Amino acid sequence: MRHRIRLVGLCSGLLTALLLTGVAPVPPPTPTAPAEHAQDIPTGTPEGMAEYLDFSFGNVALYWAEHFKEIGLKAPSAFYTVPMAGESYRSACSAEPVTSNTQDIFYCPADRYTNKEGVVFTGGVFFPFGAAAKLRAENGDFAVAAVLAHEYGHEVQHAYMEQRGWRDIVLMNNDRPVLDQQGHAFPVKESELIADCFSGAWSRHAERQGYVDKADLNAAVDALVSAADSVVGGAQHPHGSKYERTTAYGLGFEQGDPERCVRQYWSSEIFD
Repeated sequence: MRHRIRLVGLCSGLLTALLLTGVAPVPPPTPTAPAEHAQDIPTGTPEGMAEYLDFSFGNVALYWAEHFKEIGLKAPSAFYTVPMAGESYRSACSAEPVTSNTQDIFYCPADRYTNKEGVVFTGGVFFPFGAAAKLRAENGDFAVAAVLAHEYGHEVQHAYMEQRGWRDIVLMNNDRPVLDQQGHAFPVKESELIADCFSGAWSRHAERQGYVDKADLNAAVDALVSAADSVVGGAQHPHGSKYERTTAYGLGFEQGDPERCVRQYWSSEIFD
């Protein structure tokens, strides 16, 4: 299943992430500057936006690595790609090459990347430069980081499933997944709402670090809910209403605890 944010709506969908031109995808970097450094990065330039995404992805990945260590699990291991002008990438979740002009921001669980040391990273986050620039222009810097955190949240879902043996967040009936005529399970809005909630939990962490202020947080919510369903529960785009998405992000932010997101939105599991 492909999880993506289109700047006018959300969708879903499934080789290896194959570079066509440009530089290779990269694994999560380890932040070397204090979090408040993010506010000083000049995101109005392509180089600055690339730096901001690099810094933000590293901060998000480190947050989840620390949380998974606390709960006794192995950290999620996604890589990310920011297609810039003249660069083109192939993803298992996209019929067309992903370029800087691609409108979708998405996570693909089927993609793999192996670095020079032979370390394999599973799951790719694709954040085209054009989409990042549009988000920044409409909602500010932190909206870019919050959307990135949402996409990384889908990698977190897969890490939970693989290590805890949980079922995907899909439509259930009598404790069994409901399948379509092709044998595929139906996605449900909770799969997106939990990613919103995870983004909110990371945003609380970011605020405490001095990464963001309240105005930025409001803009981040606006960016997420702009992709809400026009028809609540619509079969083609089961991602929740603006109220539901705002509530999910707010829950994560207020609680600051990803496990609270899990209990609220992992609809295919029953918790005590």
